[in-house]
Amino acid sequence: MKAEFSFEVNRPFFRATGEPVSDLFLVDAWEDIGTWVMDHIEADDNLIIVGTLNKESYSTRGGREHLTIVKAKYIGHLNQDTFAGRLDSEATKGDSWSHELVVSIADLVRDMLVDVGEQHETDGETLTASS
Repeated sequence: MKAEFSFEVNRPFFRATGEPVSDLFLVDAWEDIGTWVMDHIEADDNLIIVGTLNKESYSTRGGREHLTIVKAKYIGHLNQDTFAGRLDSEATKGDSWSHELVVSIADLVRDMLVDVGEQHETDGETLTASS
């Protein structure tokens, strides 16, 4: 089973017009993860996605186009309320990050994964991914 979907990530920046900046990513989820996505993911869900970035190219009338796709290795629902306010989004806007900021981000991601893992265990779900 393969599931394909896109997700939007709001960046901590705003255009001069005040409009928020966001990025759109495409995700491929295979086998057990693909089945889980089909059964559990709905529009506007907050997710944590761990995977690899794969660059693909294809031909169009205008020439060669390139696309980066996230190959999902793990996906879970993210309880955004649990983690709101834990990270200073202003600090993430810098061109370089301090060691302390990187550690804070790593701790936040670890806590998110623990929270999602506990949700999967409560629901009796086990996710494995193919390589």
